[in-house]
Amino acid sequence: MNETKSSNTTKKWLVGCGIGCAVIILILIILGVGGYMFFKNLVGDFQEQEELMIMLTERYGEIRDFCPEPDGTIGPSQIEAFLSVRDAFAPFREKLEISMQGLQDRAGKSEVEVKKPKNIFEMVKLGFGLVPQIAEFLKFRNESLLDAEMGMGEYYYIYAIAYFSWLGKLPEDGPDFEVSGEEDRGVRLGEMDIEEIREERRDSMLRRLHRTLLPMLQNQNKKLMARGSSDTQSEWRELLKAEIQAMEEDRFRLPWEDGLPDVIRASLDPYRGRFEQSYNVMTNPFELTIEQR
Repeated sequence: MNETKSSNTTKKWLVGCGIGCAVIILILIILGVGGYMFFKNLVGDFQEQEELMIMLTERYGEIRDFCPEPDGTIGPSQIEAFLSVRDAFAPFREKLEISMQGLQDRAGKSEVEVKKPKNIFEMVKLGFGLVPQIAEFLKFRNESLLDAEMGMGEYYYIYAIAYFSWLGKLPEDGPDFEVSGEEDRGVRLGEMDIEEIREERRDSMLRRLHRTLLPMLQNQNKKLMARGSSDTQSEWRELLKAEIQAMEEDRFRLPWEDGLPDVIRASLDPYRGRFEQSYNVMTNPFELTIEQR
């Protein structure tokens, strides 16, 4: 009886609230053994992906410590390893994309449609189901990196340079609803304007990318300087120095956002089709989600 009463109270609350009052944000309604087991398994999935990240860090170092090749090239073996990682966890990326698209489609209906009890509970169900999929997505990304013998720093660097700086993909790409921070590991549907959501996501992504990528370019420059002067690399040396200075003056600047140097473009050009095919607009906010201790 108490369980039935609790369920009825929850239904009334959701129907009365509609979508405007209580926004769906990881609505964890833990009812009975089923809810307990779900929560238990969910925590386990996130713990597993964090353990894999610890292994990556122990093996390849901190993400910001990654040093690109001093001469600017990205070797074929590096690119093949990156693309093999993308291929390996593509099924989990596509599974998450389908769920996020379903939630977006529901949220995009008229206010009258959204507030219908059936649609509210369907959105709760979809939002609830995203959480274990996010955990699964991150776990298999990290597992694929270990299998490909690639560190998170190298993966982060190639992802940002190839998709954003080269192919012109947008850092704010993602669903038309707010994706909360990694600590919350969830999604939120509410009354925020789509443009506002994208603007906030862009600012957040650019700050995160800048904090991580600028040290990589500085590492690259230090290693290049340690090699001594070379007439054949003088142009590249000046380009790298100028790019670092530009990033130091603008905390929202992406590396090479004004155009890739020829040496980097030449490394990536043969793989354009495969890079284009492996990009996913909907899952972009989670692609560089990291938790490194």
